[in-house]
Amino acid sequence: MARIAALPAFVLAAATLLPAAAMATPVEIPFTFTDGFIRLEARVAQSDEPLYLLLDSGAGASVLSLRTVQRLHLPLGGTQYVRGVGVDVAAYHLQGVRATANGADLADLPLALDLSAADELCSRPVDGLVGVDFFRNRVVQIDYTHHCLRISPDAPAHAGERLPVRFINGVMCVPVGVNDSTRRWARFDTGCNDALHWVIPRPGLRGDRNAVSIGFITDESASALMSVLLGKHTLHTVKTALHGRPIFPGEAGLVGNGILSQFTVTVDWPNRQVLLEDAPR
Repeated sequence: MARIAALPAFVLAAATLLPAAAMATPVEIPFTFTDGFIRLEARVAQSDEPLYLLLDSGAGASVLSLRTVQRLHLPLGGTQYVRGVGVDVAAYHLQGVRATANGADLADLPLALDLSAADELCSRPVDGLVGVDFFRNRVVQIDYTHHCLRISPDAPAHAGERLPVRFINGVMCVPVGVNDSTRRWARFDTGCNDALHWVIPRPGLRGDRNAVSIGFITDESASALMSVLLGKHTLHTVKTALHGRPIFPGEAGLVGNGILSQFTVTVDWPNRQVLLEDAPR
C-alpha cells in the first residue's frame, strides 16, 4: 500500500547537488531493508542529523512526519486533505524542505502529516516518506539483494521481464493476474511490506473519490494463498490480502515488497515500464 520514506545525513552546497537524472554515471544510494520496507538515510538543510525515510512508490506525494516537523521546529502552512486508506487525512504545507542522499536529490517534502501508523509496522524510526516523485523522469534500479538504489542514465539492455506502466491516481500501476484471471492494474508499491493486496469487488461496495493518496494498511479482512502472474512470471502460494472494494479508485490492489524483493527491479519512467530480473541466489 502507500507508505512514506526518509533521506541521508549530510548537508551539501546547492551547487554540488546534481539531479541524478543528469549524471553520466549511475549514482548509488544504500538502504536498509527493515521489516520489509526500503529505509533510506537522508539529509535536509534544516537538520544536522540524518532523517530516515521509507521509499514509497505508492505514495502520491513525499511527506515528513508531523513528529519530525515539530522536532525540527519547522513552520507549518495551510491544510490540505490527502487520501488515506478509507479516510481523508489532514496534511500541512511545508516550504523549502528537500531531501538528498549520497549527493543525489531524493525529493521535495512539501507536506507534513501524522505517520504514527508507521510505528505499528516498522520497528525503526520513520521520519517521512519518499513518494512517487522520486522516480519521475528517472531510471531507478532497486537491488534488494545488495540493498542499493541505482539511478542510471539509461535502462539496462537485458533486464528480463518488462511490465508496462499505467498511471492511475498519480502513481504507477502494473498488470497483475491472480489465479489465471484477466490481468488488472495494481499499484506498484514499494511502501507496502506485504506481497499482494487484491480486490474482489462485492456488490454495493464502492471506492472513495480520487485525491492524492498516502496511507497504511494495518489489518486484513481476509487472506488466501494465490497464484500471481507478472508478465511471464508465475509465483505460487503467494499470501494475498483480500478486499471487497477498491483500496484506491480504479485500482485492483497493491503489489508490495513481499513480491518485488524476489527480483532486481528497474523502474524506467521515461519508457513507462518496470523491468524484473531474477534476483541472485
